Amino acid sequence: MRIVFIFILSFILSVETVFPQKAYTKDELDSIMNPRLLVGNKDLLRFDAVEINAGIMSEDDKPLSFSFKCRNVSDRQIVITKISTTCGCTEAKINNPVVKPGNDAEILLVFNPFGHPGKAFLRAFIYSDLSEKTPVAVLTVNGEVTPSVKLWKDYRVTMGELKLRSKTFNFGRVRNGSRRLEKIACANSGSKPLKVTAMKGFLPDFMSLRTEPQVLEPSEEGYLVIELTGNTPDKTIGNKTYKVLLDGLHARPSERMIDVKLEFVD
Repeated sequence: MRIVFIFILSFILSVETVFPQKAYTKDELDSIMNPRLLVGNKDLLRFDAVEINAGIMSEDDKPLSFSFKCRNVSDRQIVITKISTTCGCTEAKINNPVVKPGNDAEILLVFNPFGHPGKAFLRAFIYSDLSEKTPVAVLTVNGEVTPSVKLWKDYRVTMGELKLRSKTFNFGRVRNGSRRLEKIACANSGSKPLKVTAMKGFLPDFMSLRTEPQVLEPSEEGYLVIELTGNTPDKTIGNKTYKVLLDGLHARPSERMIDVKLEFVD
């Protein structure tokens, strides 16, 4: 996931300014995201919850605040000295860093979703005067961020992750043997690479379909292309509309159908 990757990469780069480059194992990377907590931490600060499922968010949302409340259940004062988050998109705030026995504190994680479409997995590591190296708690917010509507406002048609300026290809007048192509601007609004093809049996033999580029990376713009291969049917005259079902998209069949219009002439 992109937010997790950014955090791991920034951590590795900061280490490499001091130490020679090394290859990190899966266990080492896992220890960064899931550090060992302070022994007996549950007998120190007790949180109402350490994980919040934020559900579906949008890049167009204003920064979102998530509240984590805790109580000092120990017999000593605990001072929160640092809160580290796994992404620059998340800011941490605490209303009472000096928590006396029996007192409460609230930690807010403020997440700005713009620029972070896809799965969100945000973590905050809470450090105290009990240890500079081992956190006393780890807080988590997870959810999913949908792409900005404003970002894709020029693409009026949505087919799952694929955005299109139009869903109708109009070739106009076509004679047998014609080799032509038409393009419609498209974009990948998802968080994973996208390869779009035509469902087998839904594309006439004299047509081919592809995107340019053939694989659309997340947020990449390109074209959906239909090309006439030169073998148009020689006995068809008049207007004809072909419905082509696209494959590779997470949408119902009725939502990923395009129209190809031609006027066959002698």
